[in-house]
Amino acid sequence: MTMKSTPTFHSTAFARSDALQRELQSFADQLEADSDLTDGVLTARVVGEFSAGKTRFLRELLGHLIPEPLFPISSLERQTRLQLEITYGKTPALTLIERAEDYQPAKTLKELASFPERQELCDLDPMTHRLRLALNEPQMILSEGDGFSDDKSPKRLFLIDTPGWNSGDDELAEREASSILTGYHNLALTYVSQAARVDGALNAEHLRDFLDALAGADFLEQPKLIFIVTSCPLAESERCQQRVTDLVRHLWQELGNNPDELGLDIFCVDFAEFSTTELEEFRAAFWNALLAPLQQKSQLEEAWISALRRWPAQWALTNELSASAKLLERARNLMGKARRDDEFVVGMNQYRLMGLDTSQMRQKVKTTWLRQLECNASELEQWQAPCLPNGHPLLDWWQHYWLENLNRLLAPVRAFFDHASRIIDSLTPDIEDLKQHLLLALDRPHALALLNLESSFSNLIETVQQLLHEPATEKRLATLFTLSLLQARYEDHYAIQSQGSAGGGARKRTVAELAQLHEVHA
Repeated sequence: MTMKSTPTFHSTAFARSDALQRELQSFADQLEADSDLTDGVLTARVVGEFSAGKTRFLRELLGHLIPEPLFPISSLERQTRLQLEITYGKTPALTLIERAEDYQPAKTLKELASFPERQELCDLDPMTHRLRLALNEPQMILSEGDGFSDDKSPKRLFLIDTPGWNSGDDELAEREASSILTGYHNLALTYVSQAARVDGALNAEHLRDFLDALAGADFLEQPKLIFIVTSCPLAESERCQQRVTDLVRHLWQELGNNPDELGLDIFCVDFAEFSTTELEEFRAAFWNALLAPLQQKSQLEEAWISALRRWPAQWALTNELSASAKLLERARNLMGKARRDDEFVVGMNQYRLMGLDTSQMRQKVKTTWLRQLECNASELEQWQAPCLPNGHPLLDWWQHYWLENLNRLLAPVRAFFDHASRIIDSLTPDIEDLKQHLLLALDRPHALALLNLESSFSNLIETVQQLLHEPATEKRLATLFTLSLLQARYEDHYAIQSQGSAGGGARKRTVAELAQLHEVHA
């Protein structure tokens, strides 16, 4: 691997499909992580000057997984003197442990309900004690072992935050770089610096020390440095990235090292300016950079099969998928009955309403409308999408992908019938042409709702009904996930094409066409 810089961070065009891919990968990793998961010896330390933004970086990377009481306290407050090792756990937990070296077994001393204040730990030796924060982040599961032994069983990876140097009185923080970077079983070093301090003499001095330590440390492949530049405005990111590249290359070669023998990834970020999508993409890009030396290629179906076969019948999704199809069918059926040629309330005109007051007129039109739809008023409000029970392993996927798309599909239908009800409730006897009045009010929302029902996701709902007869749960779900990824990929592609088309006339395609499209972008 040659020395290289990660391109300046930008939003990906395929946001839907990439987010779905990460969600499914997370699900697969969790299935793969069984109760025999043990500590590995592979570590990746996070270092930086006091108040450089290390804690903010970790909060942005993992904060969505950390309960508020367990949040690491900002280094601006000069808090804990201990290393904080972050690793995988099924449920969030913070413990005080005792171990001096990464390869030693951890002895749990105390479970903590909240992140400790500095004075709570002042009597502990920072050379022998650490905090351990366990989080449900599957990226910290090494599915094929830690790479330093022949044992290929899943292991925990440790991301270790060290106290910042220049904090005044921390023995651990002011140690030599070679002792902070343990020299054994390293995956990468994450070096954090504020943009304003990149060119400072103190930063250069410490960076030189760590690069010297990197050259002599034990890595899976070769020395690996991930440089995080914090508080870097987007307009300055390209220039800042070049400054970091030049500085690292200069110091590395000055130490007598070959530039081809250092792996380098640079992220210039301003977390305060990040959108939700940009933050998700940063997380994905960081994990990709950190885990690249492992070269562990997950095969989703293989990871799922044994666990999926043990699923109880109520987790099979057959009822929920069937209910989704019935909702779609009901929407189409009602939309078809709502209009006949150019009439929305068929056969209703001023002559049939002659002599009625406003209230009577509205009631007669509404009664005729509901008879035409073959339902009652309360049924028009019943569009409840099927939900999964709490604790279902696919609850996040169902809510964030399936229900989000299903509700988006049905929203214009619900809006049309709500609008039609309001229009009927606003009718008055002085309307000269009832047919034309209803046509003008309902034609466009009716057309938009009908168009929305013919989409890649509605086609997916219909297609997956064929899977309900598949007896093998793993085959049924693997096919469902593959089709959902194709659908999300197409939606991303369609959005790009629509934005780039002057007429915006690109049509939506069927799932049958998505496979061909997938071959282009896979």
